[in-house]
Amino acid sequence: MKARTLLAGSVTLIIAIAVSSAAQDKSTVEKAAQDKAAVEKAVQQAEGTSQAQPVKSGKEYLGPTADSIRPYRPSYRDPFKKAVKPKQAKNAKTSARMQGFPGLEVRRAEFKQKVDQARSRDLSEPDAVSQYLVSELNVTGVFRDDRGFGAFVRAAPTGSMFFIRNGARVYNGEVVRIEGDAMDGAKVLFREVSYLEVNGKLSPQERTVVKAPTASQKN
Repeated sequence: MKARTLLAGSVTLIIAIAVSSAAQDKSTVEKAAQDKAAVEKAVQQAEGTSQAQPVKSGKEYLGPTADSIRPYRPSYRDPFKKAVKPKQAKNAKTSARMQGFPGLEVRRAEFKQKVDQARSRDLSEPDAVSQYLVSELNVTGVFRDDRGFGAFVRAAPTGSMFFIRNGARVYNGEVVRIEGDAMDGAKVLFREVSYLEVNGKLSPQERTVVKAPTASQKN
C-alpha cells in the first residue's frame, strides 16, 4: 500500500515537471516569435525612412540645361602632329644697279673680231658706227635724197664721221626714225637700251633719245 502511494507520487511529480517544461517551451517559442516580428517591423521602418521620397513639383525634370554643358576639350597634345609656326615676313632687301658698258677699246676689239668673221664667211661687214654708244654720237646734219632721209653723226671719242639711215644699229640701240620737217626741225630718234641688275638678274630698260643738229652744226 505504501509502495503504491510512492509510485503514484513519483508519476505525478514527473507529469508536473513535464507540463511545466512544456509550458516554459511554449512561452519561449511565443516570445521568440514576438521578438522576430518586432525586429522585422523595425527593419521595415528603417528601410522606409532611408529611401528618399521624390519631391513632386509642378514642372517635369527634363535633364541639364544647355548652359551647364561644356564641350569636351582634351588636355593632351597629339605627339604625331607637328606644330606649324607662323611664317614671319622677311624684309627682303632689293638691290638694283645700272650696268655699264665696256670701254671703247674693248668695243673696238669686238668690232674688229666681227669684221674678221664676216670676211672669212664672205658676208657683209658690220657698220663702223656700231662700235659707239648712243650717248657718244652727235648729229651734225640731216638731209633727204631719193631713198629718204639720212643723217650725219660724229663719234665724240674719236671724231670719226658716219652716215646713217633708219634702222642703223649702234652698240646699245638703233636709229628709229630720221625727220627733216621744216616746221619741227631736223632730228634723229634713237632707241637706247640699258640694263638694270636686280638681285643678280639683268632687266633691259628702253627709252627713246631724240637728237637734233646744234645751231653751229646746221647746214
